[in-house]
Amino acid sequence: MVQKLIKFIIMKYEFEKKFLDKGILLTFAFNIRYWLLKKLGLNGYTLLVAIMVAIVVIIIYEFILN
Repeated sequence: MVQKLIKFIIMKYEFEKKFLDKGILLTFAFNIRYWLLKKLGLNGYTLLVAIMVAIVVIIIYEFILN
């Protein structure tokens, strides 16, 4: 039981590059997102994306809709 719990905690996720990620522009964007994901973790990356989306929504609301 304890070994399964330790194995679950130590799990490491790796993401493969798919066929569409091998283009010139897509590779650069994928590498940035992958680097951020490795540095911040899944929860940190999700929080960063949520903050960025909130900023974009505020900018669109303030400058485009008003």
